[in-house]
Amino acid sequence: MCKTELLEHIIALVANFTELTGAQIMSKSRRPEIVDARYIAVAVMLKKNISVYRIAAYMNMSERSIYRVMEQFDDRAGYGDPMIEHYYKAVLRALS
Repeated sequence: MCKTELLEHIIALVANFTELTGAQIMSKSRRPEIVDARYIAVAVMLKKNISVYRIAAYMNMSERSIYRVMEQFDDRAGYGDPMIEHYYKAVLRALS
């Protein structure tokens, strides 16, 4: 699977688990459930060793935004919706 296919697959898995659409996840929406899904997708991409540059380009985000996700993901998962960690682990399992 090439990197672009992997990125698409991750978005599809996150969309499926969170019951959102890929378009919603890729949007600029600030709705908390969409932001959470976007964080999950980016965190999974980073875990799969996809470069910050490639993620930023694919997600139409700045590289700084990707670094912000890296910095804030654990706090958001730990203090926000408990399902964030659940979905994150479920997506990683599905990719194994």
